[in-house]
Amino acid sequence: MDSLGINLGYLISQIVNFTLLAVLLYFVAYKPILRMLDQRSARIQEGLDKAAEAERRAAEIGQEYQKQMAIARKEGQEIIAQATQVSEKTRQELLAKAHEDARGMIDKAKEEIDRERDQAMSDLRRDVGELSVSIAQKIIGRTLDEPGQRRLIAEFLEQTEELK
Repeated sequence: MDSLGINLGYLISQIVNFTLLAVLLYFVAYKPILRMLDQRSARIQEGLDKAAEAERRAAEIGQEYQKQMAIARKEGQEIIAQATQVSEKTRQELLAKAHEDARGMIDKAKEEIDRERDQAMSDLRRDVGELSVSIAQKIIGRTLDEPGQRRLIAEFLEQTEELK
């Protein structure tokens, strides 16, 4: 090997030195670098897992929000429907009360009309009676006594009622 310019002692010492350097670098530099890369990969994976979990939770929260909104809309519609029913019932009650009040007023008016008619008829009979007595006094030329007046009035009233 001397002819090639290779010194066997140097070659072996260089191989030993290279091997020692490689082993030393493996333990001193390569292993810590690999450990650091593994830790970094683990942190990245952990971050990705947390991001996926956060995305999943956000999706669940979004679904829950949609469910709550649907429930709130349904409850709102039920409240509106109930309010509509209550207002319709109240309207019907008020309408029925107004009809009842109107019927009461009409009945009172009819009673008042009947009472006034009866009063007018009574007044008319009295006036007619007095008028007939007065006419009879003028025709007969004398004053009738009380029983005679009553008899004459009764006869006249019977005749007027027959004419109806």
